[in-house]
Amino acid sequence: MADFYTEMAGVAQELLAPTSEGGLGQGAIELVRYVEGPPPANSWDPPSPPSRQVTPLDGAASGVAKELIGLPVETGGQIVATDPQVIVAPWGGSYDPGDVLEIDGAPVTVLRVQNIPAAGTVCAVRFVVRR
Repeated sequence: MADFYTEMAGVAQELLAPTSEGGLGQGAIELVRYVEGPPPANSWDPPSPPSRQVTPLDGAASGVAKELIGLPVETGGQIVATDPQVIVAPWGGSYDPGDVLEIDGAPVTVLRVQNIPAAGTVCAVRFVVRR
């Protein structure tokens, strides 16, 4: 039998799935990274352009929670009332402040990341982002 948090991670996965799959997930939420291309064959050749790596995420976006307003962000500054938050189901990948998400094709920068719960099995991930 699975422990409580493993079961809750499954519940979050179901709830945050797209509506087409019976969940409450909204729109298209994607983690976007640019990965360096291979080195050129010759040192005088121009570098290869980076490739765009997209990871689709199941989740929902909303206004930031009021208890987060005013908290500092790692990149400097504070969270403001106009910053959205995005809650996604865990996907097994890594994430950091400064990453870029696209919400329905519009890029936003990740200011703050919080695992829910903060320790143990991650059931959901909350990103505070800025357009």
